[in-house]
Amino acid sequence: MSLVLIAEDEEALLEVFAEVVEALGHRAVRAHNGEEALTLARTEPPDLVVSDHMMPRRTGVELLRALRAEPHLAAVPFVLLSAARPAGREEANTFLPKPVDLSVFEEAISTALQSRPPAPEQDRGSRAVSNLRSSVGAMREEVLHWVAHELKTPLSSARLNAQVLLRKVAHRGAEDECRSAEAVLRQLDRMNGLITSILDAGRLSEGRVELRTAYCDLIPFLRELVQEWRELEPHMEFMLTGAHEPLMVPFDAERLRQVLNNLLSNAVKYCGERRRVELGVSPSPGQAVIHVRDWGVGISASQLPSIFDRFRRADDDPSRGHGLGLFIASALTKLHGGSLSVRSSLGEGSTFYLRLPLRR
Repeated sequence: MSLVLIAEDEEALLEVFAEVVEALGHRAVRAHNGEEALTLARTEPPDLVVSDHMMPRRTGVELLRALRAEPHLAAVPFVLLSAARPAGREEANTFLPKPVDLSVFEEAISTALQSRPPAPEQDRGSRAVSNLRSSVGAMREEVLHWVAHELKTPLSSARLNAQVLLRKVAHRGAEDECRSAEAVLRQLDRMNGLITSILDAGRLSEGRVELRTAYCDLIPFLRELVQEWRELEPHMEFMLTGAHEPLMVPFDAERLRQVLNNLLSNAVKYCGERRRVELGVSPSPGQAVIHVRDWGVGISASQLPSIFDRFRRADDDPSRGHGLGLFIASALTKLHGGSLSVRSSLGEGSTFYLRLPLRR
């Protein structure tokens, strides 16, 4: 039995984390803030620390650095959770974005407890430089973190509890209750998507999103993406065209996946009776051109000029989205030095064109 120290200022989330850890056969020690967690760790060194980031009296990253500075605690594995992406998260052994999936959380606990990696070297000068931020930039980042924390923390608690409930009712074979719990999870995921999109839109508007680009072949990336969508939507036909020769492009895989997932998701929503979506790629002078096409309802000419604006949707059905996806996709494309455009006609479908420079 391992000792797992859990630091979380939200009581409901702290309890469900502890319940999951104890169900895995470990002993859980609870802390309601960063300072209390540090005191408990000094009193009884844990085998693993699981900590939220946005906490009073020490953030999760501050707790992590305090533990790393003490020789007898420096090698303790650290799992950091946050609704945002705080600076310093890469110092943790594992970073999990909130809301946390139950299976992902369980896997992270089990994996972290299998080994105790050596503490990373800490250079005071490097830490001082890395922690320097302008006062205005720091204030904006903290506001975003606060918004994410205040909205996503109760959402994470609700989602984990719903997953635990689903397991229990599934074990009993109560099909009606299972369907109800699954419906709750779907709506919670929809809420999480909205919150994430609002935060992304805010960061993009303020120029606070940085790309991590690598010069890679675009074709294997697109093949993998199409395969993922075939597995996700087996009732749909997904075609990949033009992916014959290597096409080297500098891109951030995570962010480009976000752009294309948005376009593919929209294509699925608006495809109409023809359950068919095409993802194509072709070289152009100095560019790689990716297109996503559907043969569905299309977009009216009056809506096309504002389709990439914030809070704009192709129709008035709120269940189909929140009107931020295309704004975010366009902004991320511009960060790559590219462009996003669309051609569409009512009743004939839509084709979105994503153009990326071959070199920057």
